[in-house]
Amino acid sequence: MDNESTATIGVAAAPLENRLTVPTKLGYGVGDLSFNIAYQTTALYLIFFFTDVFGIAAGVAGMIMFYSKIWDAVSDPMMGYICDHTKSRWGSKRPYILLGTIPLGITFMLLFYSPSLASENLKIIYGLVTFVLFCTAITIVNVPYGALMANLTLDSNERAVVIGYKSTFGIIGVLIAAAATRPVVDLLGKGDQVLGFRYMGIIYGLVIISVLIITFFSVRERVSHSKKEDPRFLDNLKVIFSNRPFLILAAGTVFHLTAVMTTAAVVNYYFKYNLKNEAMIPLAFLCLFVTAIAFMPLFVKISTKKSKKYAYNLGIGSFAVVLVLLFFFGEKNIYLTLFLFFLGAAGMATNWLSSWSMVPDTVEYSQWKTGLRREGVIYGAFFFCQKFPAALAAFIVGIVLNRVGYTANIEQTEQSLMGIRLLLTLIPVGFIIIGIVFISMFPINKQTHQKILEEIEKRENAKK
Repeated sequence: MDNESTATIGVAAAPLENRLTVPTKLGYGVGDLSFNIAYQTTALYLIFFFTDVFGIAAGVAGMIMFYSKIWDAVSDPMMGYICDHTKSRWGSKRPYILLGTIPLGITFMLLFYSPSLASENLKIIYGLVTFVLFCTAITIVNVPYGALMANLTLDSNERAVVIGYKSTFGIIGVLIAAAATRPVVDLLGKGDQVLGFRYMGIIYGLVIISVLIITFFSVRERVSHSKKEDPRFLDNLKVIFSNRPFLILAAGTVFHLTAVMTTAAVVNYYFKYNLKNEAMIPLAFLCLFVTAIAFMPLFVKISTKKSKKYAYNLGIGSFAVVLVLLFFFGEKNIYLTLFLFFLGAAGMATNWLSSWSMVPDTVEYSQWKTGLRREGVIYGAFFFCQKFPAALAAFIVGIVLNRVGYTANIEQTEQSLMGIRLLLTLIPVGFIIIGIVFISMFPINKQTHQKILEEIEKRENAKK
């Protein structure tokens, strides 16, 4: 273990007044910059890259991204189980941040390398294999990274502040992925998109590796849990399925993120074909995400003053209203469209803030209910809930585009244009409505969480 004292939860909880230093908050938070560059670049551009650059049919491209999640459904909770049962001088989570960082950067580079292959079948195989390897690499790093939050502090408000740092860096990563990717591709490719995406993959891959190394050296695991029990992997699944607050949060998050990822995945198509203004795509993504940074402190304050679920639904609900306006007025005027994208970004901030700030509370709920503290398994399952919506969105986009007769790089029919328009707006609104219903049922607030911590401490003190 590092030369830093570590409180043990389940034996003697760390004092709630314990606060993290600013360098620790920055070091932990900056890690999300790398994850969002990797995750959001694939979420926003990969299906477009597959269809319009690499030359894979839309329906097949969507299926590649969707089928990879079958493996993630196993690998994410398994990675959580592994890090929960790891003991090292660096703790149980940090070793995997170091171990998986270089593979993550390399697989990202390979994903956008676009080799010259003779047939579409070979392209499909290459796309599937590289994407599965990329998903595995990001699982090895990001599941322990997310679970590490529960090992930094027990204070609910302090966690909200740390998540604010993490979310801010995450949004910056989103902005890089959204607004810088196309300019980088165009600049380095000089008109050759295959070459441009290849260079972009190399540059982003190196950034991903460098930033995660900084995170590894910046944080320590300050809270650990008792290792007296050693349940089997299947027993750990009970930690998930007996955790009602987690299941509610997971369901709501899947629906909310599916909505956001569907909208984001269609932006390239919407501006290229509906608006016939492909040059505005970077500005569109910038408008879609930049407001989220400015509104992050507001939603942190709403979370602490009201509740996390209130902030979550308030933000995502406002995003749904903007999507309805986009359906009716989005093609009337390009500047109105950009303004609506800018306005919608305010509510999107809660997708990076609220959901992650609610997960640690479900960790203590699980310990209170089952006697087992297994943050790795819980974060592994929740990380799957974060990755699955991007794949589901790509699958929906691919299937709908295929059904409406989309063919890459030609003039689209009215039916195809309406399909793109619906994918951008009203289809995501349906997912948001369902997600709001789920998040409204989340039962843990600040007072409930405090009582859970007190009961855990009393229970463990009674065993001494």
